[in-house]
Amino acid sequence: MKNLSKVIAGANRVKKIYSVILAALIILPLTAIQANDGISWIEEYRLEDYQTGQLVLSWNSGDQQVLINAPVLAGDEYKLNFMLNVRQTVDNAVLELRLSEEIEKQSKEVFWEIQTVALPVKEDFNPAQRSIRFDHIEGVYEINVIGRIDRNLTRIGDSVVLHRPVNLTVIELWGPAQTLYDNITLTVIDEKIDDYRFLLDQKEEQLEQYRASNVDPAFIQLSENFIELSKRQAETGLVDAAINLLETMEVDAPPAQTGPSFQEKYFFPVTGALLILSIIGIVLFVRTRSKMGFKTMIVEDQIREMEALQARAQRIDRNLAKRLQEINDRLKEAERA
Repeated sequence: MKNLSKVIAGANRVKKIYSVILAALIILPLTAIQANDGISWIEEYRLEDYQTGQLVLSWNSGDQQVLINAPVLAGDEYKLNFMLNVRQTVDNAVLELRLSEEIEKQSKEVFWEIQTVALPVKEDFNPAQRSIRFDHIEGVYEINVIGRIDRNLTRIGDSVVLHRPVNLTVIELWGPAQTLYDNITLTVIDEKIDDYRFLLDQKEEQLEQYRASNVDPAFIQLSENFIELSKRQAETGLVDAAINLLETMEVDAPPAQTGPSFQEKYFFPVTGALLILSIIGIVLFVRTRSKMGFKTMIVEDQIREMEALQARAQRIDRNLAKRLQEINDRLKEAERA
């Protein structure tokens, strides 16, 4: 009898283990297939400016390409429309959509607008809260999120403000056992970064025109150095400094080429080295200068560098020294402006 009892108890344990394994085999494939095998739960989304209705960007799972019409700006209010595809029904399972803390209410008292009435939301559903829960029931659901992006998201600091792009995860879809199924992430900039990028495009286009025309190589080299320095400033977040550097490149008419000398070919590396040294001064003084004072300081630094170059060029090539004097005169005009 004792042996029989042991056999029965062992059989019961095996039965329980089998039941656990069977349950795992039912639940795990759903998670593995839909969460980890590249199947999108969010099949498409559109971001629109809430005030104007302008389409900012769109994406769909078919081509996986983000089509961008305008930048996503911190401080602006948007409507995010997306399609959620729940491919299977899982009994007693709950899904949850979570909204970023960086999204704020502005025009509306709610974040969520359920466009598909059939979305099986839970009893505690509140569209004014940052998360909504609903049953794991098969269907395709259309949902809107409305809110403003925190205007300080891309800014760091007070006296010296750094402006940096931020990859903001606006929405996350969570499943059972705290499994992240999908999300929507947007790259957010601010108006200052947008202004810098617009100005940079203009200057790079202008530089290409210089290269294709009869512009003095010394001036082209100087313009290239200014653009590179501005890019480094922007990458560190010093966008104001980067804009000021590009603005100092403004000239009515660049000096024309009269034929490069042998000395000029070896003089350009010195120019580049001295300009790179000037960035050290920019970093040292940027924390204590105002915007206008900083712009003036940059121009003054460049004037001093050009004067040093002129003194050396005078001993090497008078024609080059004359052209450097023309550039220096234009920098002084920029300082007075």
